Amino acid sequence: MAKQDLTTIISRALTDEEFRALLLSDPDTALAGYELEEAEEKALRNLPADAFDKLTMDLENRQSKSGFMGAFSLMSGKDAALDASTLLNLLSNKYGGK
Repeated sequence: MAKQDLTTIISRALTDEEFRALLLSDPDTALAGYELEEAEEKALRNLPADAFDKLTMDLENRQSKSGFMGAFSLMSGKDAALDASTLLNLLSNKYGGK
């Protein structure tokens, strides 16, 4: 369940500005009810405020190069849970998580 919840959280943070703001300002409330591994929760709590904006811009650039479905292929299909972890690592490493 944790991997599915991680996918849901990242998807919501990328597409729902209110949820993203809540996640960044009050992670206790935003993450309530989700099952995450300790490392995943720590990584989400330590993301800088602009991490999702930067990732969104990167995905939009990818979309323009590969078409609509290519941009979101990371978040779909049977490997979505693995891809959510990959995206979390990208957010943490590329965009400056603590």
